Amino acid sequence: MTRPVNFPMNLRRLYPLKGLPGQRQLWSWISFDVANQSFTLIVNTMLFSIFFSAVVVQDDTKDDRLWSLAFGGSMLLAALFSPLAGAAADERAWKKAGLVATGLACSVFTCGLAFIQPGQIWLAMLLYIPANFAFAIGENFLASFLPTLARQEEIGRVSGFSWGLAYFAALLLIGITAGSMALFGVESPGQWRPFFLMAGLWFLAFTIPTMLWLREPAVERTVHSGRWWLTAGFVRLAETCRHLSGYRDLAVLLVASFFFATGMSVVVSFASKLAGEYGFRGGQMVIFMAVMTVSGIIGTVVPMLFQDRLGHRLTSGVLLGVWVLAAAGFAGYAHLYEAHALNGDGSTYPTWPLWLVGNLLGFGLGSLGSANRAFVGYLAPPEKSAEVFGLWGLMIKLAAVMTFPFAWVKDTAGSPQALLVLAGFIAVGLVLTLFVDEKRGHAAAQGGE
Repeated sequence: MTRPVNFPMNLRRLYPLKGLPGQRQLWSWISFDVANQSFTLIVNTMLFSIFFSAVVVQDDTKDDRLWSLAFGGSMLLAALFSPLAGAAADERAWKKAGLVATGLACSVFTCGLAFIQPGQIWLAMLLYIPANFAFAIGENFLASFLPTLARQEEIGRVSGFSWGLAYFAALLLIGITAGSMALFGVESPGQWRPFFLMAGLWFLAFTIPTMLWLREPAVERTVHSGRWWLTAGFVRLAETCRHLSGYRDLAVLLVASFFFATGMSVVVSFASKLAGEYGFRGGQMVIFMAVMTVSGIIGTVVPMLFQDRLGHRLTSGVLLGVWVLAAAGFAGYAHLYEAHALNGDGSTYPTWPLWLVGNLLGFGLGSLGSANRAFVGYLAPPEKSAEVFGLWGLMIKLAAVMTFPFAWVKDTAGSPQALLVLAGFIAVGLVLTLFVDEKRGHAAAQGGE
């Protein structure tokens, strides 16, 4: 008889979620984190902004503002709807239904992006805005599972592991995209339509495990009987706002999230355009995005391994400090590059500083996204988790609207000045985070005040 191989057991010792209950629940939840990477990477970060400018708009004098209007406008709609959607989900126990519905909607509209033709700006808007809206609302519903999905002392580990797997999925998608470009000789943005179809189908495929196996959290909740769900949502939201003083640390964290999420939104929506301005083209740009993604994977290790032990505030503060330095460094590089370009050929200016900055920005995207989600989950009352993450979504999505003033400064004053404004927003978020007392905030969330 052959002896069993013990290699899987050895791997099991390295498994970050070892010992946590509800493994199928965890993995069906993680599956959605993997699903939405196709949209945030291929559509928002890497390809669609360039496709929109080069193929659809074809006008350098207004492409940045139109793209920012589409991105920021959809996020503004999501911001306004997020608190109400969260309150209604808590009232009617609709967290899973909302998550699955937004996933299916985003996948369908994303597939539709593949059929946009040159000059069809309004069709692009009509497809992209609801797709990004559904993606953004889905992020809120996904995060609202955290307070009940993981024990309080393990929220950072669960959030970080899921975020890390999502980044691995992004790296795989980059590999597929780059390999397809090389194999089929894809050179111009007009040939990118199949990638949008792939993104939509990827989203759909990884939403299926969530739809089949994830369960609605079982929590005690106050139900406003006899009211329409929309009315009940407004009532719940008003009640929470009246009692927000009892959750003052959570409130400060939500405001801080608005400021540093501005940086995350700018990086997601303008990374490929900024890289193109400073000499990255075609395959090199894809490699640059891949390097940022690897840095993001490394960044998720920080909250996964250290956040629950070091504390949420300390972890977030250190990561924000790194991002302030990265944004300021990017502004300095942009200034020197443009000064060199005025005196000669900008293509001869060294690119290694931009690789360094790109790694730091990617590290920040991975670590800050996971750390902030876990921090909010740590301070959120379980019975109001969807409502709290709806308010969190309000802050995060309103931050995305700040891409429009960034684009305006970029178009009128230049990229170096816009990047300095960006560094200032992140610095304000850092200062506000330092005023959060996580122990007091957690006690309030658990009914200690």
